[in-house]
Amino acid sequence: MRMHRGKAVGRACAERTGKSRRSPFLHHFRIYRVESIGVDVGADTLVTDAHVRLYPYRQKEGVTDVTVTKNYTVKTETTETSKVQSLIPDKVDGNNGIEMILPSGTFRFYAVSTNSQDLTVPNFHTADAVGGVPSASKGTVSVTNGVDYLYAMTQQTIAFGTQIAHVPLAFKHVGTQVQLTIKFGESAHAADYNTAKDFNLAKVSIQATSETNAAMYLYNGQIQIDGKSGGTPGSDAALKEMTVVRSGTVSDGSNIPADQVATYHLLPLAGASGQKMKVKIVIGNLIVGDAAAATHTYTGSLDATGGWSAGTSNQYTLTLSGTEIKFSTVTVKPWETGTSGGQVGDIEHTDDASSTGATTP
Repeated sequence: MRMHRGKAVGRACAERTGKSRRSPFLHHFRIYRVESIGVDVGADTLVTDAHVRLYPYRQKEGVTDVTVTKNYTVKTETTETSKVQSLIPDKVDGNNGIEMILPSGTFRFYAVSTNSQDLTVPNFHTADAVGGVPSASKGTVSVTNGVDYLYAMTQQTIAFGTQIAHVPLAFKHVGTQVQLTIKFGESAHAADYNTAKDFNLAKVSIQATSETNAAMYLYNGQIQIDGKSGGTPGSDAALKEMTVVRSGTVSDGSNIPADQVATYHLLPLAGASGQKMKVKIVIGNLIVGDAAAATHTYTGSLDATGGWSAGTSNQYTLTLSGTEIKFSTVTVKPWETGTSGGQVGDIEHTDDASSTGATTP
């Protein structure tokens, strides 16, 4: 997954008509556009309808809290040549949201997103700031695995009488990601072409990072676990289900299904000598060798000696071949380059010859 560069654009307009009762020192500040060429969120853009929260702090001695907290939703407009995203203020009690109102001055805009339609942005502790900078000890919130946390911070001066203010919002991933690509073959395939075209998705689960004392810091966007930039492995008895999608197409007449890609977002994992993370793959209605279609279960361990660092996507490949499976050496792609590497070992393979139905967990 590769990140792209670009910017979010904000507009400030002073509403100072003769009939206005608004102070001339207040400006109507509107974050109204996020261009896809500049948002650091991977190969695509933010998820449409994803939640974003802005925390503007005025940069001034004595400022101890956020000026205002504002929630936004990502909207996407696609043309023939580009994709443009807008940040729209959330509705309040069913009414359209209003834009941000700020006084003149210099502000730091802290933006946080879960990159999700369903997961709202957690509420940070905003008080106890020092000179308009969120507290380095108290300005935190608890975080968990399974969320693609995004963060951006930029500083902008809004001068008196400003009509347009450009506010760059370059988001970055502050968690980590693991992807496992499953490849089928001539000795591990579907029954026929029609079955292959709509082959059932695998159930894939992974051992996650421990969430104990995991927190995200508003002042720099960093996630820390027990005060460190990477955590330790969580329980291998409580695996987390990965999201699985098909990738590619089935060749005409072939009984080999398209690749499947499993993805999961985790809290950063610190490196450790000999460190391995458990993974489990369950594939239903699969023909292996000369046997009948059955549900096959593969378990193994991902070599995470180098850790899974913040902002990295750690890519593994599982190739099914007869009664054997082969895990490739891990590669790490942008998001950003990481250091994990190695083979998956301790493989166990079981099958249920009586089962020819859909995948079971």
